[in-house]
Amino acid sequence: MDMLYANRAAMSRYTTSRLFAKTFLWRIIATLTGAAVTFVLTGQVETAGKFILLEFPLKMLFYYLHEIGWNNIHWGKIPVKSE
Repeated sequence: MDMLYANRAAMSRYTTSRLFAKTFLWRIIATLTGAAVTFVLTGQVETAGKFILLEFPLKMLFYYLHEIGWNNIHWGKIPVKSE
């Protein structure tokens, strides 16, 4: 069952700046988590560092493209009428 927002004014499109900020902050959280797991599994700080250097920019790019793609899909969006 899809949830509908009672307050239609709260529904909006996002700016590219907001999307980039969300992407960047999420990548920091996720990358540090992955680096911690890598360190726990290997015991090597160098390997965890390499993980950060490779994983951070790649997944940030993939997440950004994923969000752009979903923003272009109309399925599940509710049109907001101008008042």
